Amino acid sequence: MGGSEREGRRRRGQESILESIVVVDKAWSRRIYEASVASVAGKNWSVASVALERLGSGLVWFPATLAVLLADTNHRSVTLNFLLGLILDIAIVGSIKGIFRRSRPNYTGEENGGYKTIVKVDSFSFPSGHTSRMTYVACFCSLYLGAGPTCLVFLWAVATAASRVVLGRHYCSDVLAGAAAGLVNVMLLTRGAFAASGLIFL
Repeated sequence: MGGSEREGRRRRGQESILESIVVVDKAWSRRIYEASVASVAGKNWSVASVALERLGSGLVWFPATLAVLLADTNHRSVTLNFLLGLILDIAIVGSIKGIFRRSRPNYTGEENGGYKTIVKVDSFSFPSGHTSRMTYVACFCSLYLGAGPTCLVFLWAVATAASRVVLGRHYCSDVLAGAAAGLVNVMLLTRGAFAASGLIFL
């Protein structure tokens, strides 16, 4: 058996494994969505998920951060770092979405699964921008807040990630990748220190 043939078999094997993972990912994501639609508890969770979706939107975080930046001069460096992280989050997620261009789940037959997007790149599914943003917010809060408040924000981030699958906006792998993107954001923002001392604006 020639080297090129062995290499071809190896690549086909890798592609087969990846395809199997994608199939399982889509199947479980759909099961979670359908279970939430079918159950009474799921319907209540869906209402909460819509609230989490709106609270996790950049349309909330950017105006709120700019308002704090203008109103609170005592903590300007903290707010500037936070704003920089929000911008970095969009750059990271937007770049990955543009590369992979994965379509969102379409369980309802509506375009983008009924999810309204402002820019074209946001119509893509991988990774989840809400999850990356809230993971970043939770990690940023951990740089300044105590264990109690930080745990609450991390629970908020986890709930937001789960809500993206419950609402049929994303697949499970999208939210996992979104969480990873949020961590990369904090790593870059703190220049690898994962501490407030590594932030640009001190």
